[in-house]
Amino acid sequence: MGRQFLPVDRDAPALLPVNMLDWVPEDHVVRLVIETVEALASPQMVARLVPPVRSRKGRRRYDPVMLLTLLAYSCLRGVLSTRAIEDRCRYDVTFRVACGKHVPGHVTVSRFRKRAFAQPGLVEDLFYQVLFTCAAAGLGRLTVVACDGVKIAANASKEANRTEAGLEKLAAQVIAGARAAAEAEEAGAAVPSGTDLLDGQALPAGWSDPRSRAGRVRACLEDLRGQREAAEAAARAAGQAYLDGLQAGTAAGRPPAAVAVAAQQIRLEKAVAAQQALIDDWQARRAAGAGSRPGRRPVVPEETAAVRKARARLEELQAQAAAEEAQAAGEGNEKKPQPVRNVTDPDSRLMPVRGGGFIQGYNCQDAAADDRVMLGGYACQDTGDVQQAQKIDQAAARGAAVVAAGHAAHAGDPARLRACHDRLCTSPDTNDPGHDITACHAAMTGGIGTLVKDAGYYSEENITAPGPDRLTATGKTREAEKQAREQPAEGPPPQDATPAEINSHRLRTPEGRALYKRRAPDVEGMHASLKDRTGLRRFSLRGLPAVTSEFLFAGIAHNLLLLAAIS
Repeated sequence: MGRQFLPVDRDAPALLPVNMLDWVPEDHVVRLVIETVEALASPQMVARLVPPVRSRKGRRRYDPVMLLTLLAYSCLRGVLSTRAIEDRCRYDVTFRVACGKHVPGHVTVSRFRKRAFAQPGLVEDLFYQVLFTCAAAGLGRLTVVACDGVKIAANASKEANRTEAGLEKLAAQVIAGARAAAEAEEAGAAVPSGTDLLDGQALPAGWSDPRSRAGRVRACLEDLRGQREAAEAAARAAGQAYLDGLQAGTAAGRPPAAVAVAAQQIRLEKAVAAQQALIDDWQARRAAGAGSRPGRRPVVPEETAAVRKARARLEELQAQAAAEEAQAAGEGNEKKPQPVRNVTDPDSRLMPVRGGGFIQGYNCQDAAADDRVMLGGYACQDTGDVQQAQKIDQAAARGAAVVAAGHAAHAGDPARLRACHDRLCTSPDTNDPGHDITACHAAMTGGIGTLVKDAGYYSEENITAPGPDRLTATGKTREAEKQAREQPAEGPPPQDATPAEINSHRLRTPEGRALYKRRAPDVEGMHASLKDRTGLRRFSLRGLPAVTSEFLFAGIAHNLLLLAAIS
């Protein structure tokens, strides 16, 4: 007899529970997202999410709290495409629970996300409220806080980059096309589709609108011009200061390239003047007849070695300057790389990535607690991390203060304090009767213990800046481990050691090595969650403020995942 199978009856009615929340288990993460967002969505936040009413006619709008919940759950599930979100709302039961059986279209979701992320400080406030909730639930071990940067691609292509000359050419084409369209419209002819019209008589209609292509071209052009003019002004000021110091005899070192010829001319004139002063002094002593012979007459300036050397150097610099001018005019074969701006997303930059090459994107800075809770972050345009060290320190300190405030609620509840302590404490003697739970918990959650960073943040200014205790690598990890093996250190550093020597000494001690080894699992593990679990490998929005909001929103999803794991 053949094997018996369960019947397949696709026409059978689906007997689902009446309450939608019964469609998913009680410990499902969608319930946590719904409860958290609805609890944190204040009336002021809702008012900022609702666009102004243009007309009383038409269908009612979707609840902004529902849309915010849907966005948070979608990010947590790694569904970032608005079309995919719409599709999930139709067929995924957990998404149907999140949106309350509504099916908002992808355009609605996209417009809501763009409006919400454009509100100054809205996502940032929501991020810190969720962080406080996570801390109150028992997350956030601050004994070690790791900071790092991660490069995330922008919603733009590298091929959309243009130099200043290319932007001027593109702007001229846009204006010429707009003028031709306006003339055709005045003549009664049809206006070509996709052409911006004139605003008045001079510029395209979208020239002042940053959302239009013409507006983005203008923004890129103004940014590059401003950067070039600022650099030229700074170079002129530095060159003039050097020349003034050279005249006064206080200048030292090499002159700026812009005034190298002028500085050498001054040196030549000074050498000539010094030799001429010797000749004048000899003639004066000879005319005075002081009773002694004035000695041999000094040679003319052009015959001295100092003047000949200075004049040869001047001629060499003048030849170099002429060659550079010829190269800039197109006579040379090699061209220096020029600064560029991206027409699609003017705020994005070319970012070097590990393994070689570049991406068009942003450098996102963040800080992670020792249990991978994200404490704060933002997007920036710097290709390196050294200039962001003190700013990310401030972001980490703000997040740590929120975590400390969230853990302060445990002080009056011994059961919650014990449960939170047992979750966070890594000491082997946790169950020892002599182990002070209150003091240990305060040490883990009362403030930042040590900030650890990789060598990208290292500078004398950064390691001596005011703030919490910090430990910054001075080179690659394998080099630091080799140095710690070959030159191990014990105890405190010498009393007369400099900050750099103190930092290097700590990295070679067993305690310092143990602290620094927490950096990669904490912050790079958080980066893996942001990229792999929430799917944030490429931003959906454009512009630095919107990108920062999108990055923090991914941090909210990451923290909610950690909260769901302990709930």
